[in-house]
Amino acid sequence: MTALGETARIALAAARELADGESCFVGIGIPSDAALLARRSHAPRLGLIYESGVFGADPPGPPLSTGSPEVAAGAAMIADGLTAFGELQAGRISCALLSAAQVDRFGNLNSTVLGPYEAPKLRMVGSGGAHDIACLARRLIVVMPHDPRRFVERVDFATSPGAAPRDTARRRALGLGPGPSVLITGRGRFEMTADGWRLAATLPGFSAADALEGLPWGTPPGPVPGVAFDAAALSALAALPHLHEPSPAP
Repeated sequence: MTALGETARIALAAARELADGESCFVGIGIPSDAALLARRSHAPRLGLIYESGVFGADPPGPPLSTGSPEVAAGAAMIADGLTAFGELQAGRISCALLSAAQVDRFGNLNSTVLGPYEAPKLRMVGSGGAHDIACLARRLIVVMPHDPRRFVERVDFATSPGAAPRDTARRRALGLGPGPSVLITGRGRFEMTADGWRLAATLPGFSAADALEGLPWGTPPGPVPGVAFDAAALSALAALPHLHEPSPAP
């Protein structure tokens, strides 16, 4: 058995990407968990921003939506979505966290349909603010459970654009962000390269083979280090009891 469940591992690993004093555009679920863990451990001055327009959020527990009352509790400012995305477009928000149903080699995200758009196997919730975030974020971190069905060579539908080399010049010309730079799964940490995602580190309890199992990309040129979660980060889990459920190792 691993000491931590998959959601906790992803949230802890993603929290490591967030620095004290940064501002972070976060969504619901693991992105929110990661930001809260960072704020309660090594980054107490991390500013959480939800797309509903809440700035400096410090929810006491996991919110069910960006409009949940928990999001507003203790917030520095309650504005609106236009203000939140205006700050993102102006480049005044340091980073963002996103998840989706599918991610491909270059970080394109799909939360729209599985299968053909005209006759999908499953039609999902869609973009919300994810497309804007993927375009405008100065630094974008993607978080995904380790499920081989989610990791594909090419997404069925590009809800949120990735970081393919062919798009780099266009992003710069339009004044957009660079696209996703880090992918955290339940088993590893991947970094974006000119060839797409590449495994950069493994999470506790997993090997490189585990982290790459079922993925069509990501093989590193050599050995990779392991991530270690420090005592402060593990202690911060006490504030998020829903992350305490362990899960079996592969």
